Amino acid sequence: MPGIVEPGRRVFPVRLPFALPIREGVEAQRFVITYIVVGERGACVVDTGAAGSQEHLVRALQELGLTPADVRLVVNTHEHGDHIGGNAFFEEWAHPEFACHEAAVRWIEDLEAQQRERPIYQFERLVNRSVRITRVLHDGDEIDLGGTTLRVIFTPGHSPGSISLFCPEEGVLITADALQPVGGLPLYMDPRKAVESLRRLAGLPGVRVLYNSHREEPLTGPDIPRALEESIHYIERVGELAEEARRRLGEGAAPEEITREVLLALGLNPPPVMPLTIISVTSHFR
Repeated sequence: MPGIVEPGRRVFPVRLPFALPIREGVEAQRFVITYIVVGERGACVVDTGAAGSQEHLVRALQELGLTPADVRLVVNTHEHGDHIGGNAFFEEWAHPEFACHEAAVRWIEDLEAQQRERPIYQFERLVNRSVRITRVLHDGDEIDLGGTTLRVIFTPGHSPGSISLFCPEEGVLITADALQPVGGLPLYMDPRKAVESLRRLAGLPGVRVLYNSHREEPLTGPDIPRALEESIHYIERVGELAEEARRRLGEGAAPEEITREVLLALGLNPPPVMPLTIISVTSHFR
């Protein structure tokens, strides 16, 4: 990822590494891309990463001549732990506004409900305390930072409250987790909405750079529509594999069995059968 300070830029991606617990004694080294967006009215942080990784955001702010206390707004692109885990850090240091889509509010403010409805092993390691949302976002809203605008695009599918953000001044599109990790784990809750969201993003004019939360380098030029189309095909392929597995195993097959078959067919061996992948695969039957 290029150095953070470049003249004229308004959107600065920041890589935050974290350890994702898988099961007892096993964890995966992951990262999430968060963003500092600057305007004449102060700084905005888009997503705050998993708990404990905020020192990377602090260093990035310092490169821009800022401190956590200069952050006026935190926008959560959606409600998952690796995107909201640092909210409490900024609440303590800056007392900013916290914003998200209306469909994401409940899971951000009620972490027990999120863990109950979307179980993650050792979820408390990703996010240790909730914050209160003070600004509810809707599709089409524009966040005015003073010379810098973030347009809210409702892109559900990965989660009920997922949004993307478009900065027209830079032609930058932040898709968060709307873009699927083709070749990796299927991670969504509603495949139909996920595909609709990707098609909507593909039709958005003025996009010159696309950032995704779990991709090191941004996409530009023809790579943007290509990646969106590949993501759509990936979701559709998972659905086809899920139907094939259910027919082969029989109507009474357990969700875990079906998920294992799908993941193996995707080339993921050993297959990471866990609540997140089970939800994704079986969502094609709802």
